[in-house]
Amino acid sequence: MAAAQGNTYAAKDRKWASMLAVALETYKGPGVEQGKALRMIAEVVVKKALEGDRDAIQEIGNRLDGKPAQAIEHQGKDGAAAIIIQASAADLTI
Repeated sequence: MAAAQGNTYAAKDRKWASMLAVALETYKGPGVEQGKALRMIAEVVVKKALEGDRDAIQEIGNRLDGKPAQAIEHQGKDGAAAIIIQASAADLTI
């Protein structure tokens, strides 16, 4: 049996993004014209950022520049340096 490769949740995420896009495009409610919801949300985030809201500032930075790479530390037993070995699937067959 072959192991799954890649992000097995990617298709699910696209469905969610598609549904959000549809909802944002078709939503019409009090004070919201159809097709304007996403712009109104973006304007709220910008306003909050200009007021000094750190989460809003971070969200804008993440969307414009991308999220910063997350540092990952590897430790072995008792805090010693971990030994990392790269191996291909062929190397791991028995």
